[in-house]
Order: sequence, then C-alpha cells, then structure tokens
Amino acid sequence: MKNMKGFVVLLATVLVAGGVLLFADAQLRPLIEAAGSGEYQEILEKIFPDSKNFEEEEFTDETGLIQKLFEDEDNGGFVYILENQGFADKITFALGFDLEGNIVGYEIINLNDTPGYGSQVGEEAFIGSVVGKTSVDGIATISGSTKTSKAVVDAIDAARANFNEMMGIEDNGEGAAPEPVAPPLEFGAKLPIFREDVSESRQGVIIDTVEEGGNVTYTVEAAGYAVIEQYDGAKPNVVKITLDPANQVIVKVEVLEVNDTKGIGDKVLHEDFAKQFENLSYADPSVEADTVSMATISSTSVINAILAALNANK
Repeated sequence: MKNMKGFVVLLATVLVAGGVLLFADAQLRPLIEAAGSGEYQEILEKIFPDSKNFEEEEFTDETGLIQKLFEDEDNGGFVYILENQGFADKITFALGFDLEGNIVGYEIINLNDTPGYGSQVGEEAFIGSVVGKTSVDGIATISGSTKTSKAVVDAIDAARANFNEMMGIEDNGEGAAPEPVAPPLEFGAKLPIFREDVSESRQGVIIDTVEEGGNVTYTVEAAGYAVIEQYDGAKPNVVKITLDPANQVIVKVEVLEVNDTKGIGDKVLHEDFAKQFENLSYADPSVEADTVSMATISSTSVINAILAALNANK
C-alpha cells in the first residue's frame, strides 16, 4: 500500500511536470523559431505580412553586399539584408523575392544620406521603381542622386544574381537597367513675380529681343547661385521668355542655360518648373510663381529674368 501511494505521487509529479513542459513549449516555440531572424523580424514581416517564421540561410556572395539571407518558411520566398556605402554613410536595406522571382518588398533599415538627394532611395518614387520588378529586371538609378542610388542598385543586383543562381533562373540581360530616373520636382515657397526689392546685381539683363506675330520674345541673363557666390568663372543663367502683350499673358518660358551647381541648380530645367508659366496672366500685379525646393536661388534667377522681360514690355 505504501509503495502504491509512492507510485501515485510519482505519477502525478510526472504528469504535472509534463504539462508544464508542454505549456512552456507552446509559449516559447514562436520565440525560438523567430530567434533565427532576430533583430530583423519586424522588417521581414513588413515584406511578408502573412508570415511569422523565417529561417536564416547560408549563401555565397563575392560582392560582400549581401549581409544575411532569410527564407519565408510559412508561404515561401526570400529576403536579403543588403548593405553598401552611400554618399555619407552605409545604407542598409531589405529586399524580398517571392518564389516566382518578383520583387515584393523593399524596406530601408539605415539611411543617413543628404535629405532631398540621397534620401530619395527611401521615398515612394524610388520604392515604386523597385517593387514589382523581377529578378531579371534592371533598376534605374536616380538622376541627381547617382552615388547613393547606385550603391542601392549595386546591392540589388547582387541579390538578383544570388537569387537567380539559387532558383536556376536565367538572366539573358534583356532587362538591362533603364536610364536614370529624374525624380519628381518638389516646389518650394511661392514668390511674387512683380517685386521692387530685387537688388541691381540680381536683376535680369535683356540680351536679345524678337517681335513676331504680336508676341515678343526676350532672352535674359540673370545671376544664379554661382554668380552670387562669386565662383571662379561663374556665368549667369539664361532664360527665354515669350510674351503676348495684347492679352498680358506669358506664352512660354525656356531655361536655355543653367550655370549653377549640377544636380541642384539645374532642377530649374525640369519641365514642370517652366510649365507653370505657360499662359500665365500677368495682368494681376500680385501674380506669384513657385520656386524649386533645394534650388531656391537658381529658380529665383529665372523669376527675376521674367520680371525683367515684363518690365521691358510695359
């Protein structure tokens, strides 16, 4: 009887301990399974929102740009953690492929490059040029952010090559990278066209006038950033303005020459900047124009050239 009582106690102890272990396993298993993805779990789930379990995989990469590779064990797919040197700092990001080779996710992990320039690789326009492509499609760099975007594209190319080799996908080169993409123009503050506070050194200078069919076209030089900052060999920017005096309308504005900083001042060459002046009435003396963000002085020089043309046509 005594032995039986001891057996019952032992059995109860075993059952309780087993229950505790089963409970602990149920609670801890998700954490254990996620341990392989560690600090990247949140990023991985952003790329594959319906998945929780990711396994870190071994890989071979001669470029040194691939830092880690994870496989989505729930629904299939792979995520690369990539890193390359940008303009100011290293850029770290994640890139996801489904099993068909479609790029399904691109998430920035670390980016400290210049706001408005290098930072564009983390903005919607560039993200949209990456997500939706395939492992055999080239990715365009960004005009005006060449070093940073090239660093990202080079890392993407390393991931594409690794994925294609792993999945047995042949890349025949037909999806070569397109020309650099011009980012959308970001306008800055509005500036009245008619102003009396323009200093003499910044006023536009008319160098040519042509009258034709009731319109008058002025070619005007105006001091941009390079001239104002007195750079060696600096030249003014050159703008052509066509007016319809009878209807007091600006017919067209063409920026012929930009002699300011490449990649910054030359934003005034963007078609959206000149387009805002087409058929713009100057009958209202309070009429305004948009400057260009990060190119305020260069865009102001164009507006000063327009002002000189309007003053000459009074």
